[in-house]
Amino acid sequence: MKPMLGPILVFTLAAFPLAAQVSPPRGPQAERIARDLGLTEAQQASIHAIRGRHRPDLLLRRDAVRQSRLAFRTAQRDGALPEARLRSLYEQAAAARLEWLLARRSVRQEVQAVLTPQQRERAAELRGMARARSRPRRPRAEGVPG
Repeated sequence: MKPMLGPILVFTLAAFPLAAQVSPPRGPQAERIARDLGLTEAQQASIHAIRGRHRPDLLLRRDAVRQSRLAFRTAQRDGALPEARLRSLYEQAAAARLEWLLARRSVRQEVQAVLTPQQRERAAELRGMARARSRPRRPRAEGVPG
């Protein structure tokens, strides 16, 4: 299954929450970002707690997005399915994705509240640098929601 967002885009949107995890370690890149942001132990613990608290909900929402997209793609191949049903499945998939994106946004905002203004500014710089390095995204299949 194609990822919903390119790995680089996901990273750029959530660079500091991913990087700030104390445990489990996410690798040298995440550690470097946490170091670049200058996170204190208290900030790291707070961010880890925020992410842990929201993880089950985000996973459920992500699974709902995957299932609704799969249902839409499967239905799209059925030539006998009425257009109204296809539209309904598309809207369900789009709504599921929006709910997932809004939930992720909420987590990012909660994490940003833990950061100092200087750390928020540095995180924005890191996201911009990651965007500049990222490869172009492949075009989506026509008619497949987000």
